[in-house]
Amino acid sequence: MTDDYPYNGRLSRWDEVAPGLAIVGVESLETPFPFAPGQYATLGLAGAAGKLIQRPMSISSPSDDLREYEFFIRLVEGGEFTTMLWECKVGDPINIKGPKGRFLLQEDGRTCLFVASGTGLAPFMSMICTLRGRGETRDIVLLHGVSYDHDLAWREHLTSVAADGFPLRYVGTVSRPQGCPEWNGLTGRVESVTEGQLVEQGLTAENATMYLCGNPEMIVAVEEIALRRGFAPEQVRKELYWPKGRTH
Repeated sequence: MTDDYPYNGRLSRWDEVAPGLAIVGVESLETPFPFAPGQYATLGLAGAAGKLIQRPMSISSPSDDLREYEFFIRLVEGGEFTTMLWECKVGDPINIKGPKGRFLLQEDGRTCLFVASGTGLAPFMSMICTLRGRGETRDIVLLHGVSYDHDLAWREHLTSVAADGFPLRYVGTVSRPQGCPEWNGLTGRVESVTEGQLVEQGLTAENATMYLCGNPEMIVAVEEIALRRGFAPEQVRKELYWPKGRTH
């Protein structure tokens, strides 16, 4: 690491959810920065030439606990940053800075429809955990789309939260059910089940705000559904996890 890019954090936790998919904890070695649920931090590692390779990552931990910042990260084949990250171990140094982003809960009194693909679940976990920790509630419907059922991180936790009286309706869907024969839930990409869930959950432009986080194709598809069903632009909040052509 060069003097221009001193590391200011360390990897504090590595929980492998599935091969190439991990919940990662990072401790700041400086004064922790506050953040709002839904915001992201920038993580950095030094490449072979000493250049800091950085990527924005949504924070999944509650904003009232700054002892550790938590992230939900997938190893991207050929991705510069994640390839280096997967070579690290707990205790290794890493750079962290933040926060940034305006993907925040709106105080509009509407039901929140969270639509996440893959690791796009991260900011929604921060929102839910922060609300619960503060003893606050919002009516939330969470749709999480993944390839296989083992990619449904926090599934048991979210099911428990919903059963414990928090006003959360959690729905998972898998796009490759042939690879998980024991799965008996919804199948298909999350954008393919969104319209049906709007109907089933009783969500309309009059009573709901959509929050979309994940790959850009999903976001475009769900935006088209929202437009068709009369949602105003300000009722569709979005966080693209990467621009087209960008790898992690």
